Amino acid sequence: MVISKSRSYYTAVEVYHELAEASHADQMFDAELISGFIGNGCVLDVGAGSGFNAQLLSIPPDRYVATDLSRIGLQQVVEKGRGFANVCDAGRLPFRDKAFGTILCSWSLEHFEDPAGVLEEMLRVVKPGGRIIIWGPNWDNIFRKDFPQFAHKSRWMVECVRWTLVLRIVRNEILPFEYAPYVNTDVAAFSDPARYISHDFDAVHAVLCQETVKFFDLHGCRTLFLADFSMMKRHARNDIFIRTVRRLLLPALPIIKRLPLVRWQVMRFPLVIEVPTIEVNTRQTVGS
Repeated sequence: MVISKSRSYYTAVEVYHELAEASHADQMFDAELISGFIGNGCVLDVGAGSGFNAQLLSIPPDRYVATDLSRIGLQQVVEKGRGFANVCDAGRLPFRDKAFGTILCSWSLEHFEDPAGVLEEMLRVVKPGGRIIIWGPNWDNIFRKDFPQFAHKSRWMVECVRWTLVLRIVRNEILPFEYAPYVNTDVAAFSDPARYISHDFDAVHAVLCQETVKFFDLHGCRTLFLADFSMMKRHARNDIFIRTVRRLLLPALPIIKRLPLVRWQVMRFPLVIEVPTIEVNTRQTVGS
């Protein structure tokens, strides 16, 4: 039910892309930092919507390929001269193996029907030595108070989501890794685009930064960059107590980032990974 509603929503909605661009610009991490990791060759943007990343990251139109379920969104890619557009399912990308030097995925992974399948497809179409850059909501820090996605939820539901994610983080630190996105069963916001953009916690899934890093580790990839809370910009709207604690923790940040469990409360998307230049045996279970 959740998946069918999300697919129908993204395929048909019109106002979504205008709202998404405004939200995306406000929540952008650091365009210069991210663009510095973009390599040579064509750039594939998975779940690109209207292709706003091309503008934000100054990617030339002849190097930018946007994919999305929404023809409405991709029409804007073409009309605004941002690059090439291809309507497709992110879980079945219509491109040959090793076709792209860089792959982007911004504020999209948590909306896919099968996030693990999309990550597998990214690995298939990226060149050896190429890069995959992912950013979006950071669900690992479950005690944050600035989640707009919690704004209209009951206290009970908020705590249920938080502790479900806590248990997943603990499990993946002490047991064999399992990629298992938390599924959101609240689909009311699909009937109201404005509410969806500003309030609803991520339709379909809540994907952990921790799980994404470990997924790529199991595929022999190398983490080139993973942000931490010291790099957060204007989209961080915590109260004075949380901001004070962060300032006090800054000197100890290099140590905290090495501590099991605790480290995932300070680590953040964006994540930049580099795929191996030679094929690596990845026949390990990465979840269902």
